[in-house]
Amino acid sequence: MAPDVRRPIDRALLFFALMLLAVGLVWVYSASGVRSPTSTSFLLRQMVGGGIGLALMLALSQTELGFLRDNPRPLQALYIVSVLLLFAVFFFPKVNNAHRWIRIMGQQFQPSEVFKPVMVLVVAWWMVRHQEAWTQRQDAIPKLLTLVGILVVPAALILREPDFGTTFLLLFVALLLVFMGGAPKWIFVIAVPVLCAVGAAFILTSPYRLARVTSFLNPEQDPLGKGHQALQSLVAVGNGGLMGVGLGGGHQKLFFLPEAHTDFIYAVIAEEAGLVGTVAILLLYLGILWRGYRIARGVRDGFLKLSALGLTLLLVVQALMNISVVLSLAPNKGIPLPFISYGGTSLIVSLAVLGLLLSISKETG
Repeated sequence: MAPDVRRPIDRALLFFALMLLAVGLVWVYSASGVRSPTSTSFLLRQMVGGGIGLALMLALSQTELGFLRDNPRPLQALYIVSVLLLFAVFFFPKVNNAHRWIRIMGQQFQPSEVFKPVMVLVVAWWMVRHQEAWTQRQDAIPKLLTLVGILVVPAALILREPDFGTTFLLLFVALLLVFMGGAPKWIFVIAVPVLCAVGAAFILTSPYRLARVTSFLNPEQDPLGKGHQALQSLVAVGNGGLMGVGLGGGHQKLFFLPEAHTDFIYAVIAEEAGLVGTVAILLLYLGILWRGYRIARGVRDGFLKLSALGLTLLLVVQALMNISVVLSLAPNKGIPLPFISYGGTSLIVSLAVLGLLLSISKETG
């Protein structure tokens, strides 16, 4: 049971996240000025998203998530609404050749982002609810197959948008939660090769995914086409050197580097703040990982412990995926950098995840 007295929120976790948010606002302004008729329009929209996200973060930090353990109906409702929203995206026009956004009254949001924390809470609840089943093979297999059925519909919808990067992120974090939740280890001997085979099949049967992989392996073969982003990103990183060329002084954002204010904003930071700036950002994410682990370790309730681990991994794994793409360590997946990349839905959801973690931090003791 959770302790009766709730402690203050984890201030170090809040500090690390707010520092990343501040960095994001500065470099959204720097990276987007050339794209906007009025140089502050992207910044103002990001500030609006940040304001909404901070209000949601404060509200969620005052909740007591432990009640979901014995009363999962709100969580079930969130899951159903999230899946319906994932269906709804296909009734809206494509943006950049993908059905990822719902647009209402001039505003758009991305349901796959909303599903991320919902997925973590659903998997955490399921693993704790059926804890006794994981010690017996005849009970474990049906429970895990049911969980697969719960996740396969939203995962298939996100993959159909198409959004392979978000699908990979969700399944990877879910698999880690199942592992940490006590599932028999022999299951992963089967599950990991199967998932790798399925992922390889999706890549090999999709020309645009296969092109991303081949351009990642050898971007010089098509420097003006598929390999353009990877090469220009590396140029930006190389230009920055140790200390960078100074805020606002980067050249790659001047239409050389596509999506400079969104997926590749880390490259802009690398050019303008250098190795020092990029390492500082990486340390902030590692700080979130550290505090999230500390929160999970200090919580007695199994559901809250697993939720804290999942929410932390959601932020940190996504950040590492984005950074790996910028440094050409992985194929481009279209994954934003949490708290930093331009995008209202991503920013609001990242701050909501932070709010849930702050709420759980009050239960440590």
